[in-house]
Amino acid sequence: MRKLTREEFLTWLAWSSSVIPAALMGFGSFRFLVPNFTFGPPTMFKIGKPEEFPQGRQIFLPESRLFIASTGAGIGAMSAACTHLGCTVARVEWGFQCPCHGSKFDSGGRVLSGPAPKPLPWFQVFQDPEGQLIVDTWRPVRRQTFYKFT
Repeated sequence: MRKLTREEFLTWLAWSSSVIPAALMGFGSFRFLVPNFTFGPPTMFKIGKPEEFPQGRQIFLPESRLFIASTGAGIGAMSAACTHLGCTVARVEWGFQCPCHGSKFDSGGRVLSGPAPKPLPWFQVFQDPEGQLIVDTWRPVRRQTFYKFT
């Protein structure tokens, strides 16, 4: 095996001290251009058929943190997540109460006492071709919006 001369060693050192940082910067730049995808929870939930929600009842769906209200006007979906810090509100005789910080909401989701800054949002409800009701939490609607299904 042949020994490197001083000139060859310094040439090798100069090239490696230029190429290695350039390669690392190139990799870092490429990695910066590739987006990180983080998929959140789904925004649409199948909640069942209209006949599963008897008129005059309000049903809590814990897996999607929704209250489904069925009235003569139709079916509506209201969030069960407190608008203060996102705790799940509990149903009480006069409406809803947050167990974390005590926010109180009426039965329609309006704030009765804070610290919640906004009312509980209501979401769009629609029916798919198979007759299943779907709640779209990406599309908030006006409070007390009910959808009539046959």
